[in-house]
Amino acid sequence: MTQPPPSPQLLEPWLRKVAGFEHARVTAITPLDGGASNITCRVSLSGGPQESVVLRVQRDRGIFEPYDVIREGEVLRRLRRSLVPVPALLACEPDPAVLGAPFILMEWVDAPHMGVAGPAASYPAFTAAVASIHAVPWRPLGLDFLGVPESAGTALGGELDLIYARKQKFVGSSVPLLDKAHGLLRRTIPTDGALDFCQGDINVFNYLFRDGQVVAVVDWEQARISDRRSDVGQLVALSHLKGAPFGPAASTPFVQMYEATAGLSLPNMAWFRARWLWELGVIYHGWRSFNGSDPWYTWDDLERLLTASLAEL
Repeated sequence: MTQPPPSPQLLEPWLRKVAGFEHARVTAITPLDGGASNITCRVSLSGGPQESVVLRVQRDRGIFEPYDVIREGEVLRRLRRSLVPVPALLACEPDPAVLGAPFILMEWVDAPHMGVAGPAASYPAFTAAVASIHAVPWRPLGLDFLGVPESAGTALGGELDLIYARKQKFVGSSVPLLDKAHGLLRRTIPTDGALDFCQGDINVFNYLFRDGQVVAVVDWEQARISDRRSDVGQLVALSHLKGAPFGPAASTPFVQMYEATAGLSLPNMAWFRARWLWELGVIYHGWRSFNGSDPWYTWDDLERLLTASLAEL
């Protein structure tokens, strides 16, 4: 899923039309490592108001398709009026004629993500940041432009439909375990949740730290109005693939810390863990389809964990 960064010669004329960047020169465009999100690059400048900015170009195909970088930029713009720290949106361009695809320009935040921040990172601060996202007053901020499902259960059903559509594209044939999981998840969708604002990808790599505090949250392409337990379930599923022991979902450290931080309980987490292990199974096949290699986890590990999680439902 890699592709070369845009040419500075293509970006610079457009950039000089952005207020404050009239005399900027693009000296380099460097892709940022990791992830399967919209294509993200650091743009080095001279003669501009900032030494670096972030360019995010819409990906055509990928494991989280369909992509919509302009939608993501609008989420950032509206979140700037909240307590959630996000990079400033500097400009957006929906016309693919400039770089071959729509793109947005964002503030560069000079801070490492949680995966490499070391002592500068804090697990309680990360948990508090996730809880604060779910507490965002999404209607006053205008985040209902994302679409408001009739209920949390309806939202979860929509997520299953989207993931299943990706599975059909990526696999092209039956994968019995994934098909079984889809049917079981569909029959047991929890209906006891509430609609909240969700990031859609609370991976630790999306949380930038400085001095023990989250100074920016990035990657909002999957933001949606849904059940907050869908966000929490992602981290639980990822933790098992990274070696955390498999036991009752409610007893996992992140669920317990989140409940204590947010001051609420998260029932039925077994379903959300299974839902995310199923999606990671779909992602596994999508990754192989686009890259010709395995992602960072194996199918054997995924199969074992998904089978165990489905047995709880």
